[in-house]
Amino acid sequence: MSNNNMEHRDKNTAADCKKVLKNFKSKAMTAAAAICTAAFAAAAGFALVGNNDMPLTADIISAKDPASAVKTQLPPKEYDVSINVDGKNIVVKASGNVKNALDAADVDVYDDDLINIGLSEPLNPHTNIIINRVDIVEEVQVEVLEYATKYREDDSYTIGYSETIVDGEEGEMETTLRHTYVDGELVSSSVIDTDITEPIDEVVVVGTKEYNPIDDISISQIPAPLDLVLDDNGVPLDYSQVFTGKATAYSARSGARTASGRLAQVGTVAVDPNLIPYGSELYIVSTDGSTIYGYAIAADTGTALIDGSVLVDVFMESYEASCQWGAKQVNVYVLN
Repeated sequence: MSNNNMEHRDKNTAADCKKVLKNFKSKAMTAAAAICTAAFAAAAGFALVGNNDMPLTADIISAKDPASAVKTQLPPKEYDVSINVDGKNIVVKASGNVKNALDAADVDVYDDDLINIGLSEPLNPHTNIIINRVDIVEEVQVEVLEYATKYREDDSYTIGYSETIVDGEEGEMETTLRHTYVDGELVSSSVIDTDITEPIDEVVVVGTKEYNPIDDISISQIPAPLDLVLDDNGVPLDYSQVFTGKATAYSARSGARTASGRLAQVGTVAVDPNLIPYGSELYIVSTDGSTIYGYAIAADTGTALIDGSVLVDVFMESYEASCQWGAKQVNVYVLN
């Protein structure tokens, strides 16, 4: 189409609109004017401009209803939004809701973070967004549980004996803690799990049987009392009297009884009960100190003891042992 033809068409359109405007009043007139104006603009290749420089859209609903006018779409309202996060204050121009403002500021909000306003809340002139960063850290603490030592007394062993029969093992307590930090500051800690491995106690057997070192040097098998102590010369520190004389030895079948009714054993001896009463506690050692019969109990007698030819007859575990003893000169200490 030539330029002359276009200009002719535009003039005709404008003229038609003027005729229409003369025929309408009030609202109908306003609607018809808008329709004609839009038609004119379209024919001339221009767009109508509304508020805020945005195009004005015209919809002709019906020729019979010219009052159905033109619908206008205004741009979303923008606000200056303050965002406090990560130690900074960010001001961003945004429209829509809180999430739109955060997107505009390129700020991410994570699941554990705290925010003072909902993400879907619409923005307004007073919107101030505050975000607190929340970090949750789990820590595992391990505590060593010391084992105890338990002592088990056993009188089948002498005092001073000990033996470990169960080795001790340390246990441990593993505690899992959850720490919550808000903007780098610790605000709370809680225990979320505890796992305990119990320690194993050490068990030690200790002897309780009373023991006197004299037993180590004695032939007698009757344990010496703890209060039997010797001086540097091998003489008891506490005795009432001492007899010196001939000592022989004898033996008997297993289970034999002495004259006093006591079971015959190495450590029981025969005496003259008129000189040394039955039950007397004795310490017997050769006069030269080379042979120590040791702690003994007066429990038996015999003809040689009564007539005084023998001071003491010591019991031995066998005939051979009694022969080996033979006859010796001894000191017999009567203990207090």
